[in-house]
Amino acid sequence: MGGITPVKADLRTTRDRRRLDALSVDAVVHLATKVKGKDAPVQNRQMMDAVLGLNRPVVYASSTVVHWTTPTPYGDSRREDEARLEASGIPWATVRPSAPYGPILPNHQPGHRESFHTLVNWIRRSPFVPVIGNGDYRRQPVHVDDFSDGILALLESPLPGRAFDVGGEDALSFNDIIRTIAMAMGRHGRCLHLPKALFVQLAGLHENFDADLIRAVDEDELADSSQLAALTGVRFRPFAEGVKCLT
Repeated sequence: MGGITPVKADLRTTRDRRRLDALSVDAVVHLATKVKGKDAPVQNRQMMDAVLGLNRPVVYASSTVVHWTTPTPYGDSRREDEARLEASGIPWATVRPSAPYGPILPNHQPGHRESFHTLVNWIRRSPFVPVIGNGDYRRQPVHVDDFSDGILALLESPLPGRAFDVGGEDALSFNDIIRTIAMAMGRHGRCLHLPKALFVQLAGLHENFDADLIRAVDEDELADSSQLAALTGVRFRPFAEGVKCLT
């Protein structure tokens, strides 16, 4: 697979830890985080335990949710992971993407449906796209290729022991994100604004909704990539350019 040999391992087991030790791992890129569910904080803590236990340099993909002022278990979990990594004594860097997006992965069936592909499907199938609240809250969508290039560039030098926010070139309201996708698809993409309180109530009835995350939805998630771009030379493209991969 592209010159990469996948190795599936459970870092909680001694046997698999020894298997990875035998591979002489140079560094760890920690991308996995459980977003929702009462067990999410415990699972995230266990994952960071396993990563730190490898005692290798770590690039941790956190999130711009660490800047939210609205308290959520998800944001608290990300802040805890960042603090543990920083205090570990291991060479590290943290990257915090805002609204990552990219093409559909072949043979991947995501369980987490809150994605840009969900928006694309709404725009393709319906004259209206339901939007929580007024849709004026902003995101700075970052293409997964640019995000990956930034991580790879960090790994080519000693890790700087710094955290970087990572976003695309432009900050867009959620309404503008929908309109940009619709324009790329040759459709209208009309927004149907619904009260946030309604979605909070629905959260108890549908597994794809999380009440804590919905309460925080109108927090801006802005991410200035200039520091990472200056350090790595990576260009973080505007959404209007990258959106073509979604359509």
